[in-house]
Amino acid sequence: MLRLLRLYWWWLFWLPGSVSTLAAQGVEELEHSTFEVDNLLNRARDAGSDIEIYSLANQSLAISRDLRYDGGIVRASVLLAQVCARTGRTQDALRHYLGAEEKLSPGSISAPVVLDKPALLEVYSGLGDLFFREKLYDNARRYYRKVLALAPGDYPTMEKAGDACLLEMRYDSAEAIYKDLIVHFKEKHNYSRLVQLYQKLANAYSNHGNPGKGLFYYLAIEEIIEHNGYPEERAVMYNNMGKQYAVLNDYKRALEYFRKAELQCEYINCDYIQVVYANIGIALHNTGDTKAGIEYLLQARRLLQSQKDGPSLASLEHLIAGVYFSDQDVYNALSHNNEAIRFARETRQNDVLANCYRTGADIYYQLYDFEKAYESYRKYLILSDSLRLSEQAQQQRIDQQRTLLSDAENQIKYLLTLQNIKDLELQQARYDQDRLKLVNEKLELEKKRREDKVRLLEAQKDADQSKLREQTLLALQANQQLRLAAQQLDAEKKERLIAGLRQQEQIDRAQRQADSVRVEQLRLDQEFQRREQESFRRFVYGLGGLGLTILALLGLGWLLARRASRRLELKNQEIQAQKAQIEEERHKSDRLLLNILPDEIAQELRSHGYATPRFYAAATVLFTDFLNFTRLSEKLTPEELIDELNDCFLGFDEICEKYGLEKIKTIGDAYMCAGGLPVPNDTHPVDAVGAAIEMTAWLNNRNRTVPNAVFREMRIGIHTGPVIAGVVGKNKFAYDIWGDAVNLAARLEELGEPGRINISGATCEAVKHRFRCTYRGKKEVHNKGLVDMYFIETV
Repeated sequence: MLRLLRLYWWWLFWLPGSVSTLAAQGVEELEHSTFEVDNLLNRARDAGSDIEIYSLANQSLAISRDLRYDGGIVRASVLLAQVCARTGRTQDALRHYLGAEEKLSPGSISAPVVLDKPALLEVYSGLGDLFFREKLYDNARRYYRKVLALAPGDYPTMEKAGDACLLEMRYDSAEAIYKDLIVHFKEKHNYSRLVQLYQKLANAYSNHGNPGKGLFYYLAIEEIIEHNGYPEERAVMYNNMGKQYAVLNDYKRALEYFRKAELQCEYINCDYIQVVYANIGIALHNTGDTKAGIEYLLQARRLLQSQKDGPSLASLEHLIAGVYFSDQDVYNALSHNNEAIRFARETRQNDVLANCYRTGADIYYQLYDFEKAYESYRKYLILSDSLRLSEQAQQQRIDQQRTLLSDAENQIKYLLTLQNIKDLELQQARYDQDRLKLVNEKLELEKKRREDKVRLLEAQKDADQSKLREQTLLALQANQQLRLAAQQLDAEKKERLIAGLRQQEQIDRAQRQADSVRVEQLRLDQEFQRREQESFRRFVYGLGGLGLTILALLGLGWLLARRASRRLELKNQEIQAQKAQIEEERHKSDRLLLNILPDEIAQELRSHGYATPRFYAAATVLFTDFLNFTRLSEKLTPEELIDELNDCFLGFDEICEKYGLEKIKTIGDAYMCAGGLPVPNDTHPVDAVGAAIEMTAWLNNRNRTVPNAVFREMRIGIHTGPVIAGVVGKNKFAYDIWGDAVNLAARLEELGEPGRINISGATCEAVKHRFRCTYRGKKEVHNKGLVDMYFIETV
C-alpha cells in the first residue's frame, strides 16, 4: 500500500514540470506527439499479451502526461487498470481507474467540455467489477448505479447490480432490479436467462432461511421449463425442486420430483444420476422406507466407486452411515463411517472428516466403547477448532484486504483532490500571467496613443510654422514690389524735375504714367488681399482636416482601449471564478481534515506538514462501554447494530461538544473522549464528570422514549492524570492519546457498575467541590495494585 501511494505521489507532483515543455512545443510537434500517443494506444489494444499491453499503455501514459493530453491519459489508464485487474494487482487497478474517472467526471477541474460517455461508462463498469470481485458489494453497486444513470438500458450491468444486492442479502433491492430484467427477457423470449435469474433468487432465499420464497421461484422455473425446456433441463429442475421440498420437510413431494428426475435420466445421457439416487434414498428414508432408501444409496455408491470419485464417496459413505445409525443399525453405520473417514483422509476433506469423527463418537457411545468414543470426539474437537481457526484467519485476511482496498479508494481520491488544487493554482498563475500581459498591452496601447497625439501636435506645429513662413514670404514679396514701385516713382519724379517743364505733353504723359502706377498699386493691393484671403481659407481647411484626423485617431484609440478593458474585465471575472473554485476545494480539504483531527492540530499540520506530539501534565480521560454488548449484538443484523451504535454515539458526540471534550475514538461499543486537550484548561475534570452525568441521563431518556432500544445499560470510568497526545500515521491521520492515565480510565470503566460513574481519587479531588462523591474503597487494578475509587452521586 505504501509503495502504491509513493508511486502515485511521484506522478501527481511531476505534472507541473511539464508545462514549460508543452509551452515550448510548436503546434506541429504537439500534433505529432498526440498522434504518437494514439498510435501506441491502438497497438496496445491489438496486442496479444498483458505484458505488451502494459508496456505500450505505460509509454503512452507517460507521453500523455508530458503533453497534458487528457484523452490519452484516460485511455492509457483504462488499459493499465484492466491489465492490473486481470493479473490480480487490485490496488494498482483501482489507482488507474480512479485517475481516469477524475479526468472524466462531470464537475471535475480537468473534465472535458463535452462528456466522453463511452469512456466514462467503461471506467464506472471497471470500478464496479473490481469491487465486485473483491466482495465489496456496496462500493460495486455505487458504480453500477452510475453506469445505469448514463445508460439505463445496460442490462448486463443491471444484472450485476442485482447480483451485488443479492450477495449483500438485500433481497428486496435485488428483486426490484431483477424485475426490469425479467420483463426484458420475457419480451425477448430469452427463457434460459430468465431461468438463471429465478435460479439465483431461489438459491439465495433457500440458503438464507426462507425456503418458502425459494420454492416460489422454483415453481416459476418449473412452469418455464415445462413449456420451453429440454429433457436435460427438466431433469435438473426436478432434482432441484425435490431438494427444495426436502428443505421444507415435505419428503413425499420431494420424492415425487426425485422420481421424475430419475425417469428423465432414463431417456437422456445423465451424468449426475448418482446424485438423483442419493436424493431418492434420503427421501425414502425420511418417509419411513429406510430399506429401499439404503438400496438407492448403495446404488449411488457403486456408481461413484466405478467413477473413482473419492471426495463424493467420502460424503456419501458418511450419509449412509447416518441413515444406518438413525435406523439403529450401528455396526453397518460404523463400517460405512470408517470408509467415509478413509476417503476423507485420502482426499483431505477436513470438514467431512470432522463430521465423521463426530458420528463415530456417537456410534461408539451406542456400542458402549467409551474410550473410542472419547478419542473420536477429541479428534472431532481438534479438527473443528483447526477448521474454525483456519476459516477465521482466511476471513480476517479477506476483510483486511477489503479494508485496504476501500481505504485506498478514499486515499487516492484525497490525493486527486490535492492534485486538482495544484492544477487550479497552476491555472491561476497562468491567468495572472495573461492578466499581466493584458495590462502590459493596455499600457503599450496607451503609450502608442500618447505618441500618436504628440506626433499629431508636432505635425500641427510644423503646419502652423510652414503657414507662417509662407505668409511672411508673401508679405516680404509684396513689400519688395512696393519698394520697387516707389523707387520707380522716385526716378520718374527726378526725371520730371530734371527735364523741367520741357514739354507739357511729357508732363501729361508722366501724369498718366503716375496714374497708371497708382492703378497698378491698387491692383497689386487687391491681388495681395485676395491671395491673403485664399491662404487663410486653405489654412482653415487644413486645420479642420487635421482636427478631424485627430478626432478619428482619438475615437479609434478609445474603442481599442474599451475592448482591451472589456477583455481584461472578462479575464478578471474568470480569475475570480477560479479563485472561488480553489477556495471551495480548500474548504473541502479543510472540512475533511477537521473531521479527522482537532482544529489546532489540523492548523499545525497545514502550516508545517507535521504535528508535534505534546505532553499534557493534567488531562481527564472518559471511557463508556455498553453492558452485554457481545450477547446483544448477536441478535442484531449488521445494519441494525450499526444504526444502534450510531444513534448512541451521535448523542455522545453532541454532549462532548457541549462540554468542550475532544472525542478520541470508538473501539467496538467503547467510546473514548478527553478534556483539557488539545487546548489546556483548568475545568476539564468538572467538564468530564458533567458530560458523564448527561450521557447517563441521555441513555435513560432514550430507554423511556425508545422501547425497543437494545443497549440500555452502560458503565463509565473517569481518571485525571498526565497524557501524551499527537497524530498517528503518515497517510491516514489519527489523533490519539497515550499514557498510564488512559489505561487506568479504561480499568475504572471495567470495574464500574451499570448506570454508575466510577472515578479515581485524582478526579475526586478535582471535582468534590462540585459533585457529591461516594467512596467505594480500594479495588485491585491490573499492573496498578490497589486504587481508590469513588461513585458520582447523580441524585
